[in-house]
Amino acid sequence: MKKKILLFGPIGDFGGRDIEVNIIAKAISDQYQTAVFSSIYITGNSYAIQGLKKVDFNSFEKEIYKSNWFLRVLSQVFYWKNKKKKLPYAYLKNDISNSFFDFEKVQKRILFNELKKTDAVIACVQPTSSYLKEAIEICHKLNKPFFIRTTGTIRKFEVSSFQFLKNVTCFIHHSKTNANNLNKQLPLPFVIIDQCAQFESKLLALPISNNQNIYGYLGRLSSEKGILELIRFFKNTNTGKLLIAGDGPLKKEVIEAINQTDNIEYLGQSQPEELNFFFQKISTLIIPSLEESGPLVGLEAMAAAKLVLSTRVGAMEERLANSPNNFWFDIENQQSFLDSLAQIQQLSKDEFEKIANNNREVYLADYQFTAIKEKYNNCLNQYLNS
Repeated sequence: MKKKILLFGPIGDFGGRDIEVNIIAKAISDQYQTAVFSSIYITGNSYAIQGLKKVDFNSFEKEIYKSNWFLRVLSQVFYWKNKKKKLPYAYLKNDISNSFFDFEKVQKRILFNELKKTDAVIACVQPTSSYLKEAIEICHKLNKPFFIRTTGTIRKFEVSSFQFLKNVTCFIHHSKTNANNLNKQLPLPFVIIDQCAQFESKLLALPISNNQNIYGYLGRLSSEKGILELIRFFKNTNTGKLLIAGDGPLKKEVIEAINQTDNIEYLGQSQPEELNFFFQKISTLIIPSLEESGPLVGLEAMAAAKLVLSTRVGAMEERLANSPNNFWFDIENQQSFLDSLAQIQQLSKDEFEKIANNNREVYLADYQFTAIKEKYNNCLNQYLNS
């Protein structure tokens, strides 16, 4: 009988963490029974569970909604009041229920029951994520392996407040950089396992772009992604076109910023299964992020045989270490962006194609799903089958 692995964390319907959970679940599902438990709102449409043949998913909200008839009725009232924008259990916590129901106490009990049923946990979290400390302490008490897949840049923290991390079996980092960010504060066991493109076969099938002057941004439209700075930089260029795809809190500002510009176009949000259409339109991906743990889009660009113009963020320097793709800029320095952009524009057709092909070769050698799958299973087997 397969051992059960619980994927835990603030897992929603659409986001980088949700796609990461999906990749992990697919990687380990042959050897392990997988289930997803979220500390936030999640539905059956979540990318975390898409394409998985057999996976149970649950959440605090779903469990409480199922077990408490009064809260179920109350949430239905708010469900209709909010014009059914989300499923009924999304409205469990409201002004009325918060006044008398101890959600924290009940959620801790639910968490204990969920962890008791599993053989090991992979938490896709940041060290500050809600219920992480409680989950680690429960698993330590039950003698169950607990793995943390870090999902963001690890920053400086008060070590005395995070001693519970010492009970983590193993950290799974995207890069040595993030591992060092943690270990210079609190030395803990870790492995390096990067990401892979979710729909890599579609990206690997794309031809090299014929137009070297079409650039792309793909991701969340939010301040930490540097999107507004990128738009400002690109407005100061005379050649090339920038295509933007994504959604987020800065969507309105992005649309306003590119109004009446001829060289920047907003395409809307691209679904993960349709990313090949976006990459088919561009020749170079731009990553202007201020912070990342990956990002996944960088690997997707490499699989699609695109050049990458990036800030020195997350795992990007390690990913491109064996590639002639050496185009970096500082998000706080416009001239560094313009200089790297000029380098790309001055490449001959043969030079451009060589770098594009090399990026794909690096992806095929180190980041294909088969390689990531093997690394995850080797890590789990080391602790669960020893």
